[in-house]
This record gives sequence, structure tokens and C-alpha cells, in this order.
Amino acid sequence: MKLLVYEFFSGGGYVRGEISGLIGEAYAMLRYAVEDFNAAGFEVYTTLDHRIAVFDPPLKAQHVRVIYDSDSNPFEETLSMVDAAFLIAPETDGVLYTLAEEAVKQGVELFGPLPSAIELTSDKSRLLGIAEKLGLRVPRHRVLKTTNSTASIEREAGRVGYPCVFKVLDGAGSEGMSLVSREEEIQPALVKIRSVSERDEFLLEEFVEGVNASVSLISTGESALPLTLNFQSVRVAPPSEESKYVGGYVPLRHKLRKSAFESAETLVKSVDGLQGYVGVDLILSEEGVTILEVNPRLTTSYLGLRRVLKQNPAEIISQAVTRKILPPRVSLEGCAYFEKIDLPNSVEVDNDKLRSIARYEAVAAPPFPVRGRKHAILVTHAEDEEHARLKMEKTVEEIVGELAGSARDASGRQEL
Repeated sequence: MKLLVYEFFSGGGYVRGEISGLIGEAYAMLRYAVEDFNAAGFEVYTTLDHRIAVFDPPLKAQHVRVIYDSDSNPFEETLSMVDAAFLIAPETDGVLYTLAEEAVKQGVELFGPLPSAIELTSDKSRLLGIAEKLGLRVPRHRVLKTTNSTASIEREAGRVGYPCVFKVLDGAGSEGMSLVSREEEIQPALVKIRSVSERDEFLLEEFVEGVNASVSLISTGESALPLTLNFQSVRVAPPSEESKYVGGYVPLRHKLRKSAFESAETLVKSVDGLQGYVGVDLILSEEGVTILEVNPRLTTSYLGLRRVLKQNPAEIISQAVTRKILPPRVSLEGCAYFEKIDLPNSVEVDNDKLRSIARYEAVAAPPFPVRGRKHAILVTHAEDEEHARLKMEKTVEEIVGELAGSARDASGRQEL
């Protein structure tokens, strides 16, 4: 079967604009999804932004189309060559929904959620409403307009309680997110939201203290199989700073694992057409499991999941979608750390250095020099959490040292 693995940020979605700061995570997910579907026996097609392709990064697809800003409809044209599509794209402003609709329109089978499921889960407020009706714990929240008066937003924030979180209603990751601790931060938080979303609505949400986690599942659209509970290193920052997701590890061993699995499975099964890989973000606390959102697409946790899962996750995804079957259980081995490493500004990255760094087994995405910043995505695997963490530290030391030509600059690492 001919399968298109399409990742929006690295695959040319922004070919006429500035490359996204998420390019590292994006390329890493593309690379490993391509590798896993290739290993599962598919003839893999993909696309790559010419500004990334120039570095000749490792990509095990049989067919790679390089996208230039002069190309008119590269996604649609590539769809016409395949039988099925696996889409990785942000929900923001309907990007993922639009891509999925086009695939359905062309009669291409989706190896992921149907457009109706993407539309529902992309709206964080609607999703929380469904979770609440299912008896699941959710944070207090309100949907407001960015055009509302400051006084009315202040009143709602007071009812939810400070500190609270301002989120893009259909945002992906931590983009546009702010931790608002006082009234004076409301307007800057709204400015941040407007900078990344065209919608005039946003989500005001209770800040829940606890462990940031997620559950990775694979669904047939009717039944779902939780695979792993994942730790997420997330920094929710005030409006003046950037909120960041900087990595995590798989699996997370926690007393609420069973409850987290049950909550995530219940929620995913309740959404018609939510098939393929799904990520459920949640908070683990003394009060229990609190649902935050559902990601109807591949998430960064996949980078760690694929290293600890003994089965090929792409094979499980394809069987779930095409044959509506799931394995009775899965087996895990060891622990995998994944992390975004910011490199010192003094480090120059050329093609030779990039290829040199790409040879490291732990490098999921080499440090593409875009937007004046350089970061790499690393994944390490060992027999347990402690050894995986130590392996990560050693790898960071080696890479930063090689690039800088000196001892490790500790400021180049974002700590988990």
C-alpha cells in the first residue's frame, strides 16, 4: 500500500513563510513515523520543505518530494499518488481538519482521526464538556472572547481563581499559553493569544497543580488501547515569557496510572471517528486525574514510546484503522528520555557539522539553523529512568562539546 506520511511544519506547510520554531519536534516525528511505517511494509511517500532538505537529513522514505514556494498544490498532488495518509499537523485555525477533509475528498484512507473527530477534539471547551458529562474530572473553565471588556474577563478570571491559564481554544502544544496570576497580566496574555490564532475566542482555565502527564493510545474508532503513561516537562509561563514543552520520558511510573488509562480510554472511545494514534494530556494530583485535552494526531511522546514499545506502533496503528483490531496487550522495555536542547548562540552550524551530529544514535532531529535559534531533539533509551537520564546528560555533553569545540556550556540545556 502507498502511504503518505505528511508533517505540516517540516513538509512545506509554511514554505511561503517563516519556518516554525517547532521544526525540531516536527521533523523528529516525521522521521520516525516514516521509519516505522516503512518497517511495517508500506511504500512511504513524504514531503520536505526545501530549506530543511538542503541539509540532507536522514529520512527513510521511498519517495521524498522537496517543496518550494513556487509549488502550487503540493499536498493535493502528493495525495493523488497514494492509497492512504498519515497526517501530523496542528489543530490551530483548522489546519489538521482541512488536510483531513482534502484526503477524504480525494478518496484517500486516513490512518488517523476522521475530520468530524478532529473538529470536535480541536475545540478544547467542547472536549472538556464531553469529559465532564462522562464523569471525568476537568478544570474549571470558561470560553471568552478576546474582544470582551477587560472588566468582564477580570470577573471571570476571579470566578475561576488565580492563578489561571489563558489558552488558544484550538491551539497545539503550548503556543499562546500564559499563566495569569493577577489582573495586570490579562491584556498581555490576550496579545499573546492573538499572535498565534485568528479566532476571537479563547479558553480561560483553572491552573491545576500536579504532575504533567499524557496517555498515548491507539484506537479503532470504537475501542481504544492505552499504551503508555508519559511524563511531560512543561513550563507554563507568564505572558511576558514563552510557555514551553521541552521534553519528557516514557513510561511514567505513578500510582494513578490505572486511573489515567481508564479516564483516557473512556474519553477517546466516546468520540466517533477518533481512530489511530491519540494523545490525552492530563494532570495527576492528590485529587486524582484531571483531563486537559485530547490531541487527535501524533504527539512528541511518540519519540519515546517507539523506543520502549516492543511492537512496531505503526503496525498497530494500521491494523487498528484498516482491520479494526487491537492487540490484547503490549510489552514495554526500559525507559526513554526525549528532550529539546538549545545550543549556544556562539555555535555555528553548517552542513558538515549538522551531518556529523546527525550520526549520533540519540539525535532524532539535528540542529537546523532556522529563525536565529538552533536546537536539537534527542532521545535516549536505557534499562530504567535513571540510566536513560544519565545517558541523555552524557549525549548532551558530547554534542554541545563537539559543536562548540569546547566543554559543555550548561546553559545550552533546558533542564527537565
